[in-house]
This record gives sequence, structure tokens and C-alpha cells, in this order.
Amino acid sequence: MTDENAGTPPGWYYAAGDPPGTQRYWDGAQWQGGPQPVAAGPGAMAGTAANELAGPGQRLLARIVDILILIIPLGIVVAVFGQANFVGGLVTFLLAGAYEVYFLGTRGATIGKSVMNIKVVTEEYADIDYEVAVRRYAINILQVIPGVGQFLSGIVGLATIVMIFVDKRRQVPWDKIAKTVVVKA
Repeated sequence: MTDENAGTPPGWYYAAGDPPGTQRYWDGAQWQGGPQPVAAGPGAMAGTAANELAGPGQRLLARIVDILILIIPLGIVVAVFGQANFVGGLVTFLLAGAYEVYFLGTRGATIGKSVMNIKVVTEEYADIDYEVAVRRYAINILQVIPGVGQFLSGIVGLATIVMIFVDKRRQVPWDKIAKTVVVKA
């Protein structure tokens, strides 16, 4: 909140630039005091239990569930259009994107994430919307690039596996792009 938010009613809010999982009091005109940790329970940001990050295993299993859900429709697309051409890659990208963006934009979680009891939130631990879901999925456009798309997608996939274990907030490439984190729901 800044001076442009002067009409915002007094209350506890996340202040841009403060550490994630904190909030401070806005008196209607300016911030009062420093950032305070968000308590679990009523009033906790985004309804998460202490904003605990999802584990790498939970995230990987959630992705496997999502792949299993998409395998038949994507298999049909590959059978009809082929995968190693622009049209097949584009249709695959759009179909998987519709699934991912719809569920993340409406619920913050794909079916796989729901099964694993995790969800996607902003770095400030607020619920995401369709815009954030689209930004998060956008990196997958690499698969559509003729010739090198699958190679580039493979590089992103390898980076994802490494980052999910070594990044302090377990942010992978699409989390970095969309400024999201995955937390226990």
C-alpha cells in the first residue's frame, strides 16, 4: 500500500517490499509499525496453514496426477496432428494450457494439486487469478517452437527438477516468472 491507496480502510495488509508471510497495520493514511508474522487460523493470508511451502514430493506427485489426467486427450492430439510439428505442438500447448489456467485461475490448484492438498499463491500469499495463471503457464510456449521446442522444454524441465530442491522458496521457472509459490492448502 502506498499513498495511492489512501482510500483503503484501516486494517492489516501485506505491504509491498516486506517479507512474505508478514503484514502490517494501515491506519487509512500510512503504515504503522513494522511487518508482523501472519498468524495461522482466521485472518491468515490466503487461508493457508502458516503459509508452509509444499514439499518437492508433493509437487512432483501433483504433476504426475495432472499428466495422467491429460494423457488421453494429449495422446489423441498427437495421433491426429503429430507432436513434432507446429500444429501438433500448438494444439498440445493450448489444450494443456486450458486445463492449467482454468483450474489455477478458479481454484488456485489443478486437480493434481488438489489431490496433494497444495495450491498456488502469490509471493505475498494471496490467491492467484487468471492473469497470474496465464503468466505462470506462458513459459510452455517454448514447446511450440519448431525444431528446438522440445529441447528447450527439456532444459526447463531439468531446471525445474533442480530448482524444486535447491531454491529456498522452491520456486521453479514458472513460479519465478509469475511471482508465485506453492503452499500446503
